[in-house]
Amino acid sequence: LLIFIDALDNAELTRLNEIGFPVVLMHQSPPAGLDIPVVTIENQAGACQIVDHLIEAHGRKRIAFLQGPEDNEDSEAREKGYRQSLKKHNIAFDLALVARGGFDTEGAFIATKSLLDSKIPFDAIFTGDDDSAIGVLDALKAAGLNVPADVSVAGFDDSIFSRLLSPSLTTVRSPIEKVGREAVAQLIHQIRGEPTDPRTVLQTEMILRQSCGCDR
Repeated sequence: LLIFIDALDNAELTRLNEIGFPVVLMHQSPPAGLDIPVVTIENQAGACQIVDHLIEAHGRKRIAFLQGPEDNEDSEAREKGYRQSLKKHNIAFDLALVARGGFDTEGAFIATKSLLDSKIPFDAIFTGDDDSAIGVLDALKAAGLNVPADVSVAGFDDSIFSRLLSPSLTTVRSPIEKVGREAVAQLIHQIRGEPTDPRTVLQTEMILRQSCGCDR
């Protein structure tokens, strides 16, 4: 089995491990004590890099962050990168600027509207994923705000539609296909009784487009 994040609970992962069933996890660490290979991406460094860019290249200081689903490892690592960048630039973390977007367009729209209704000032939003960016852009447009003149927006994943949004989305490119290929390679090693890598972490890449304020 190739298992995407949160597809099976810990009890089932434990059962499969006990009977020696070949399993590789994608974007999810195994339960404590289980020797199951995992293939994931460098979420924290990618998130830190893009928040660095918002601060250093565009002077943003009040950057909101939209979290993914609860207990989602990708979201938690991206939030760590967000906080790491703020700390590096001596910008105080403000919990009021963090909202639950859920990696979902409608959820992100509601979360952004809630931030706007609260009158909390912000000049950028790191959406945590590209699906959320659609909801963010819609909410900002409905409020009469211009992206990026009033608010910079950045996502994560570099989904196929991110370059087609208006403005085109600055984001972090996640090597999604490479994760799949590497997971299959690790699974074949298991099936053949060959050594496997316990944790494979693939690098991300920042993609600069118009939504952050870059003219690209």
